[in-house]
Amino acid sequence: MPPSFLHQPTKFLYPAATLTLWLTTALITLNDNLVETSFIQGTSMSPSLSPAYHTTGHRDLVLWNKWISHSNGPGSLKRGDIVLFRSPTRPDCNAVKRVVGLEGDRITLDPQRRPAGDSSPESRVWDAMEANADPHGGSGGVVVPPGHIWVEGDFWRKSQDSNAYGPLSKSLVMGKAMLVLWPWERCATRPWVGYESATRVVEGRVGRKGDEVGLVDAIRAG
Repeated sequence: MPPSFLHQPTKFLYPAATLTLWLTTALITLNDNLVETSFIQGTSMSPSLSPAYHTTGHRDLVLWNKWISHSNGPGSLKRGDIVLFRSPTRPDCNAVKRVVGLEGDRITLDPQRRPAGDSSPESRVWDAMEANADPHGGSGGVVVPPGHIWVEGDFWRKSQDSNAYGPLSKSLVMGKAMLVLWPWERCATRPWVGYESATRVVEGRVGRKGDEVGLVDAIRAG
């Protein structure tokens, strides 16, 4: 058999392997730094996302923008954004919630959103936040510390959110929702836009640390 024929497979395999390696590297880089897709499981974000999950099990597939700024400038998080983040209570799991408050905002705790049970860790966190809420200054509530946000699920009966673990560190946020990719009838839509949270928020500005840091310490101690 001619030597040229024996070397023919190598001639095509090497470019194919190189192309596969480059594509794999590009996809990994894209997924880690730019965009990601994930299905929304559960009912905590209903009716904005996966509204039929409780009846049919159908899930929305969402495209996430991972190129977000954790500062307060352009590209930063806004009230009403839907975020994907690492759960502060279950680090091996991701969670999806709505940004209700930004750093410096004052959140009025809603008793309806208090986690069930009198001795559960989640209910103790809520009680600690309520006990440390500033009753003075006209509005009371929990001040979101610097570097944090307040997140909640749209369906409060089925949501474990900041009412269970306090303000969320921005460092845990992995992405911001761009649009729904699936199902087909919801493709390229942003059904969460226009939703108005019932939680009362007094917009504020981040000032000196002081009380805010003390509040976070009290939450963690509780």
